Amino acid sequence: MAIVIAIALGLLALTFVLYPLFRRAPEAVPATRLASAEETAQPLEREQAARSALQEVELDFQLGNIEEPDYRALRERYMKRALVALKARYEREQELDELIEEQLRAMKNPQDDAAKEQTNDDTKE
Repeated sequence: MAIVIAIALGLLALTFVLYPLFRRAPEAVPATRLASAEETAQPLEREQAARSALQEVELDFQLGNIEEPDYRALRERYMKRALVALKARYEREQELDELIEEQLRAMKNPQDDAAKEQTNDDTKE
């Protein structure tokens, strides 16, 4: 009985270890979706990295691990990085807002054209 349990546990462990090698590959993501996700993620990742670096420098300075001149230089460098990342994110959001506005105008225009034709037909009669 103990041998059967040991074999069952061994097979279970082997299955657990080998599962990642034999599972199905994830479906391919369309290139357009992938590119837009990367473009959106990069500024956000940079911004978060700059923020965390600022927090670490602040903590190190408060703990006395770095001197004030070093603290000021590092703080200035990371502030510039954070501002660049924020600016890139803002510009990307502005581009997305413009695209949304264009699509909304395109969706509204066919409705406006149909309404104008209807009023033109009514005035002709």
